[in-house]
Amino acid sequence: MTEEKTDIALVGVGYWGPNLVRNLISNPRSRLKYVIDRSADRREFVGATFPGVEVAEDIAVALEDEGVKGVVIATPAGTHYQIAKECLGAGKHLLVEKPLATSVEEVDELAAAADERGLVLMSGHTFIYNGAVRYLRELIRAGDLGEIRYLYCQRLNLGRIRSDVDAWWNLGPHDVSIIQYLLGDPDPVEVNRLGQAYVQDGIEDVVFVTIRYPENVIANIQVSWLDPHKVRKLTVVGSKKMAVYDDMSDNKIAIYDKGIDVKAEPGRAMDYDETATPSFAHRSGDIVLPKFSFEEPLKQEIDHFLACIEGGTSCQTGPAHTRRVIDILSKADV
Repeated sequence: MTEEKTDIALVGVGYWGPNLVRNLISNPRSRLKYVIDRSADRREFVGATFPGVEVAEDIAVALEDEGVKGVVIATPAGTHYQIAKECLGAGKHLLVEKPLATSVEEVDELAAAADERGLVLMSGHTFIYNGAVRYLRELIRAGDLGEIRYLYCQRLNLGRIRSDVDAWWNLGPHDVSIIQYLLGDPDPVEVNRLGQAYVQDGIEDVVFVTIRYPENVIANIQVSWLDPHKVRKLTVVGSKKMAVYDDMSDNKIAIYDKGIDVKAEPGRAMDYDETATPSFAHRSGDIVLPKFSFEEPLKQEIDHFLACIEGGTSCQTGPAHTRRVIDILSKADV
């Protein structure tokens, strides 16, 4: 007996679009029925590269097709909210590439529309479906790193420069979503930003953001498309151990048995002028490169979206997670 496939439409097939097309076609649970794009060149590319997929300029062809259950939106960030609103109004389940919207108010409105109609509303925070990130989260949850003290990450490269959003809204959603996922989606205490526009007026190419969380946890994020190095790295410092997630390395996770242990040494007898003084013991043990299962994160993300549509699966990057990510991104703009 052949399992029935879920008909999907993809809106937008720019830089990231071909990866979505490939995964939607290869997934045995989906059928990519339509690819929608206003560019004749992009439609021609899809038609030539992926025969059998119907291409169209107007999204109406997919929204009016009752057989289409889900829509994937991969258009420029500023268009996400309006297209998502239209799709939800037509009763379609949604996977929207990051960012889902550009304000918390827009996220809330879309979430209410999805909830009212019983529809899936999912953000494309692909790194949440990355095996290395998931492994790191389990380390933290199991207490292997001890109490988390601070995190810092860098997402740097030379190009690809955008004109519709700045480096923060282009690259920042990745790292904010990862940090929120690792820490259990807490609400931040404070968000501060420092950035500069060098190439285009009003569009910052490099941004540094510091997020302060409860329990004295600090996270720092550096994003730039104006850097000599291609870096995709996150470091987590705990009271017991430290861990590094390096997406550019073959060994994506490295665990360092390093730290500083603080011990109190008693003062001299009858010395009322001095209390116990601390001593610091530097600990430097083994570096462990763990093995874990790894599949293409986008494949896992698409499969999760389909499982959510089919029912019985709670969306991992749904409105609750997305709202916190957009809230942090927006607070950094203030």
